Amino acid sequence: MKIKNIEYDKYQIQLKNVFKNHKREYSLKEGFIINIISQPFVGRGEVAPLDGFSKENFQEIIWTLEAFIESIELSTEYTFNELLNLAEIHCSEIPSLHFAIDTALYDIEGQTRNLSISKILNPQCKNEINLSNLYTVNEKIKNIKSNYIKYKLGVNDFYHDIKILNSINEHNQSIKLRLDANQAYTLEEFQNIYKQLSHLNIEYFEEPIKKPNKYKLEKIKDINIAIDESIYMNNDYCQWIEMGLINTVIIKPSIWGGFKKFNSLIKQCEQHNVNIVLSSALENSIGNMATIQLAAALDNQISHGLNIHYFYDYFISQPIYKNNQSNINLDHINGLGI
Repeated sequence: MKIKNIEYDKYQIQLKNVFKNHKREYSLKEGFIINIISQPFVGRGEVAPLDGFSKENFQEIIWTLEAFIESIELSTEYTFNELLNLAEIHCSEIPSLHFAIDTALYDIEGQTRNLSISKILNPQCKNEINLSNLYTVNEKIKNIKSNYIKYKLGVNDFYHDIKILNSINEHNQSIKLRLDANQAYTLEEFQNIYKQLSHLNIEYFEEPIKKPNKYKLEKIKDINIAIDESIYMNNDYCQWIEMGLINTVIIKPSIWGGFKKFNSLIKQCEQHNVNIVLSSALENSIGNMATIQLAAALDNQISHGLNIHYFYDYFISQPIYKNNQSNINLDHINGLGI
């Protein structure tokens, strides 16, 4: 693979609505689009750090990207693995950048071999992935297509939450609820809340307690608990996985790091029978498509939270799926597929 040039441009995109969780709100997304040119192909990647999760800033991203570009001898023949290794050497400390460069390199490799990224990662990958729904303000429950719904706790009054959740349950009792609190509650508050919600069809509670640790998690180990932001804070989650204290890991690949790091986490979870759900970090269509490819490579039946139509009306490239789809088909895609 000969690299002719590497280009990048910053973007700013307004979200269609202000997106809130217990801790913060998001109204604008900033990032970079990277184009790695290897004639006749162009590999694309998206750098999309997320406030509250990512530690890198935009200046660090630019410095590191420029260092990576300087390390490449243009028009020199590299193997695919050599370029992946260079990306890891230079970018592993800037996870969102590492993800974007790996995406662009896999995009070129897939176009060269007439394979999707998911097929390169796993020849037995799925050709279709399922999507969960995200409940948004004033959404009509009758329009919900998926049997899995994510709902944000801690944003509204709890009794308002109970009313909405009961309405969803009455509409369709087969719907499984994914209740995300973003660490809103003390252990005692959550135990009380659980009693009031336990009649519902709940798949898991995502990050329900403040400052989780193994002692707190042991007290609620009979409840299906998922973690998300905890894995970006420190390595305590490794012990929780090994001890069987959590049921599910929610991973945002676009801010977790390179594809190799993603695969290591997946193997760790699989060894301990922990479910893996992929989730959006508000990346736009290029980063979203890369994450969809990783979901397909998992080859599981889980519904993933990857529908970015909830967040955007404007797309860098139009997604291959519609707003109301409950699954995405990846047949006949080469490379990234967008």
